This record gives sequence, C-alpha cells and structure tokens, in this order.
Amino acid sequence: MTTLRFLNGTKTIGGNIIEIANGDSRVIMDFGVAADLAGETVAQAIEQHKLPNLPDLLLPNQSTKFKHQAIFVSHLHLDHMGALRYLQNHDIPIYMSADGLKLYQLLMDQGVEPRVTNLQPLADQETIQVGSLKVTGFLSDHDVIAPMALLIDDGQHKFLHSGDVRIGGYHQDRVERWSDLVKNQLDVYLTEATTYSFVSEQPQMVTGDHHEPILIEQDLPKRLTDKIKTTDQVLVVNPYPRNVERLIRFNETAAAAGRPMLWEPDYAQLIRAFAPEQTINEISDQPANTAPANTNYHAWTQLEAQLLKNPRQFTLQNSWANHERLQAFDGGLYLHANGEPLGDYDPRFAQLQDFLAANHWTIESCGASGHAKREDILALATKINARRTVAWHSFKPELLAADLKKTKTEPWLPELDLYYRFD
Repeated sequence: MTTLRFLNGTKTIGGNIIEIANGDSRVIMDFGVAADLAGETVAQAIEQHKLPNLPDLLLPNQSTKFKHQAIFVSHLHLDHMGALRYLQNHDIPIYMSADGLKLYQLLMDQGVEPRVTNLQPLADQETIQVGSLKVTGFLSDHDVIAPMALLIDDGQHKFLHSGDVRIGGYHQDRVERWSDLVKNQLDVYLTEATTYSFVSEQPQMVTGDHHEPILIEQDLPKRLTDKIKTTDQVLVVNPYPRNVERLIRFNETAAAAGRPMLWEPDYAQLIRAFAPEQTINEISDQPANTAPANTNYHAWTQLEAQLLKNPRQFTLQNSWANHERLQAFDGGLYLHANGEPLGDYDPRFAQLQDFLAANHWTIESCGASGHAKREDILALATKINARRTVAWHSFKPELLAADLKKTKTEPWLPELDLYYRFD
C-alpha cells in the first residue's frame, strides 16, 4: 500500500511538500517554508504549518520507521527548499538537478544559505531507487536555473509533481518532453496553480488599480535595450540572483547596447560560474592582478563619480541590501526585475517605494513571471490527463478544480496531514 500525505501548499503559494510512502520507503517532494519563522521554535512552526509535520526529520533525537528515504527538490526557490536548513537528520540524501546543486553550493559559499549536507545531483531523466519507490527527474522551465518535474513510481501507481512551471519560456521543449512522456499514465498529477490566485496573469508589484505590462522572459532583453537607449539618467536594474539565466542575458544585452552592467560581487560570481566566457564588470575594490579572466573591477567610490558625470556609461545592478547607494544620484530609472522586495505584500516594498520617491527615482517593471497562465495550466493538465489532478501552490486552488471539471481528469483538493491510500 502506498500513502500520500500533503504537508503544506494545498491553499498557499509556497511550502509545497508531499510525502509518498510505501512500507519502509519514503520520498518527500520539495522542502520549502510557507512563511518566515518569527521567533517560533521548530516544534511551534510545525504546529502552525510553517514547517512540515515531519518531527523525525526536523527535531533532534527522533526515531523513524523508514529504512529507505530521500528528499527531492524541484528547484531552488525558498518556498520549495527553505526548510532544508532545519533538518536534524543529516543522513537523508537530498536530490536536485546538477545545476541546481551547483547554484546551492555557490549560495552556501556566499553565506546566503546555511550549510546543508548530503546533497546529490539528479541528472535529466535519471531514476533513483529509494527502497520500493522510484523517482525520475525531468528538466523543466521556470524562472530559476534547472528546475525539475519529478515522477514517483511504486510499481503500480505513478505520481508526478510538476514543480513550478511556465509555458512559452526559453525551455518550452523541456516541458513538452516530460508532459509527452507521462500523459495518460498518471494516477495523480500535482500541478502548481499560482496564477489562479490573482486577477492578473502575472503577480504585480503593486496590486489594485495599478497595471504593469505582462511580459514573458523573451521580452525582457528588448525592454532593457529600449530603456538603455532612451534613459539619460542613471539606470538601475534589480533582478533576483537565483534567476541566473536572466542575469546572463541582462549582462549580454547591456553590453550589446553599449551600456554594460555593473554587478555586485555575489551576482558577478553567479554569472562567472555559469557563463565563464562572458565579460563581467564587478563593483569591488579587488586588486586587478588577482582578477579572474574576463572580470573588470570597479571601486564604488570611483563609479559614483563616473556615473554622476556620465550616467550613460553603465547600467547599474542594485539589490535591496545596497539601495541606499542610490541616494548619491538625483533620481533615475529603477527597473524592477523580480528582485527583492518582490511586491507590495512584502513590507520592505513600501520602504523601497518611499525611498525611490524621496530620491526622485521612477520605478518600472522589467520582470516576467515564472508561472504559466491559467489557460496554459489547464491545457497542460488536460494533455497529461491523469486519473486525478491536484491543484495546489495557489491561494485559490478551487478555481482550477472548477475548470478541471470540464476535462477528463478528476480534480482533487486534498486536506493537510491526512494519509490517502493507494492500494
């Protein structure tokens, strides 16, 4: 008998975790946090569903009945892997894509993520045997590097966790491939339904009557080029560091437009790791004789004077941690490219807006969602045609469930912490 237990994510965006167990074998899909732990103990966070109800993994000196177990991470967004830092069982292997693991190691080296042990790479279409369960990873498409969809097979039943997924991105072929391989074969398909949470097709920086352009990833290089060519003031871009492919394309785009990007050191390191052939301009006082190949170092004190004299010389990447640097300039254009703070649900975003307004900056969007549109989510579920389809990773999963009633797949809205049996 196989059991499914939903540990979070059924009515929230984030914290998606499912446990699939068969006898003495268990696999866990994703290990994210649903909310910040604001002073709670781990035990309290488990009770409040901020952390998954897995005391044998998260509390010290706990026994477990599982002889074979592993965690599989679809991608490196905090709502899918942020709980790994709380693991007390350091023997359980944690699998993720090879490039995802490479990014994780860089983030740990930078001090952005705490050290986690027993990380293992999972190649595209590789199958890992965990006792009586088999898990196969398929590279997919999202706004973080090398995301995966994950297929679990107990020998009689097949379950697929889509992870976060978009349609029409740079890696559409990956989504088409894994969906072709599993269609008409699944007992349960777990699909993200993020965009069913919002009125707009993509989450907005500012909700309400404010409307931003709905862009896809392929639109962003042109939008950045247009702003480079038409902005005479200082031009700032705030991207999310884990979206490494976007960093690489922004670096290429700005250089081609004649206004190269200036990167903070952590961002520059990520680009170097994944695109070592690119020329990078890094904001740092590093001596030139120790510079890695293709890296030019620029001290901030000199850059400030250069940009005041000639704002069109560079495009400046600026993170929330360094936003006060922008006080040196009398305004400019601030392109928000899904960096932190992401939107007005984050209290820091109001601080950012107030800061920019006080310093005469204009803020515009230059970001794109990593999540499929409603119609694309429904079309993908229709194509896969599982016996049951779970809508989760959404504030309003019931909206997708209602749409699924028009298809051949049965919509399923499971409850948290119940054991669903597959005999």
